[in-house]
Amino acid sequence: MAIANTAASLEEVARDLAERASEQLNIIILDLLRTGMDVGGESLQLECSLSGLRESGNVAPPQRNQDDQTLQPSSLDNKFINGIWHSIYSGIKLDPTEVIQQWQAIESSGQPRLLTDTERDLTTRGNSVAQGIFERMSVLTRKVSQTSRTCRSLEVIVQAHWVQCFDDRVAELTASVPREKAKKQTIVEACMDFSWSEKELRNKMGIWRGYHDIKMSGGWAALVFAGMGLYRFCKYRSSFADTTFKTLKILEHRFEVAADTLHPRWRQLLGILGGPTERKYVGHPHDWVVAGPANEALPLPETYHQWDKDFSYTHLDDANIDVEVWGTSDPRTVSSPTSDGVCFPNLYGSVKASAAPVQVFRTPNGKNNGLIACCAFERGAAIGEFVGQITSGLANLDVMVGQTDSTTYQIWQGRQGNHTRFVNHSCHPNSEYERFVWLGTQRIVLVSKGIQAGEEITVDYSDVYWQDLDKQAE
Repeated sequence: MAIANTAASLEEVARDLAERASEQLNIIILDLLRTGMDVGGESLQLECSLSGLRESGNVAPPQRNQDDQTLQPSSLDNKFINGIWHSIYSGIKLDPTEVIQQWQAIESSGQPRLLTDTERDLTTRGNSVAQGIFERMSVLTRKVSQTSRTCRSLEVIVQAHWVQCFDDRVAELTASVPREKAKKQTIVEACMDFSWSEKELRNKMGIWRGYHDIKMSGGWAALVFAGMGLYRFCKYRSSFADTTFKTLKILEHRFEVAADTLHPRWRQLLGILGGPTERKYVGHPHDWVVAGPANEALPLPETYHQWDKDFSYTHLDDANIDVEVWGTSDPRTVSSPTSDGVCFPNLYGSVKASAAPVQVFRTPNGKNNGLIACCAFERGAAIGEFVGQITSGLANLDVMVGQTDSTTYQIWQGRQGNHTRFVNHSCHPNSEYERFVWLGTQRIVLVSKGIQAGEEITVDYSDVYWQDLDKQAE
């Protein structure tokens, strides 16, 4: 930020900085007080990160006390990025077409489609009046919440793009007038269009520039799926450092792979700006291997072509019984069934998770593909059931061996299965396989031993696996 060396200009800049510092400082102090911090004894040192001060690099960033871990960028970076992943893998539905239809379409009954669709989505669980009203309101609230979320995404898209248009207008004027004057003129023009004071506009611009910076580093998906804390992060920018934007840049294609495959219509939101609305990545989320060259995503078959030019893979939700071996029977059936699926509600509960927050990635250590956690898995959480073709009699192939009280079977994932196929071996694993019975059928589930977001998921293949293979454990 170039500052003219005059008393008047310096006084104006100082006043502007003081106003913004005071506003942010009040909120920060209030947040600290709510945590129960004692401010009556020892002196309290607070640091305020002002948005927009580093635009030209002439203002040095404040030096952080290394002994004070409060508001350290690393933890807040993780919180912001984790919010993006949680949003992508949550049950939200970003579909602008559906939003418009629900709000505008009026049925023959005279009611908006939003209400009639609610009636159609009901699953009656009882006959009481209160229960019926409660169920109806639950469905309606879910739909309105999703509609609100979609509109919020549209809002930040437009605001981020407005910043780019602002910069372009300043650049255009700079061809004939000094930059500071060009910027001032552009602000005046914007104030007239918004009917805002300059102070109001500058406060908004500081937040919107945060949106713009996120988009420029992590792409539109990072901004659209940013968590509910987006406004706060961009208002204070306390977690925004060079490492934040470097991390977002590295994750850009990973965000897009997950967003395109799990939310096929999310790019329709970009149509409001005349942007591209076609998906870049289509198919199943695990049809793509992330972290390839230049952090691009690669089609899964390409990563196996050096061994098999005709490689293909079918993603399964449930195991596939080899009828040539087992006929119509399931060898996993047990004679004394029990129901322990309550241990893994995300797999076998009444409301199953839509997709496991994991991605197939290109390992840097020569193991070809591996599985990486996008979100943290707490200890004891299910990562996925080991599913594939239920068969028997295979030799010299990687298989999972299962055994009930009556028979032994194999699960082969060579051509069909799910994400558990890509878990690599480690002598110090962060997950393990557990066997249990659910509705009379034996299941083999990969369970976390405590996995952080961004970690490779590994498991111990066991000595039985290695003894007949020309491989070595690492």
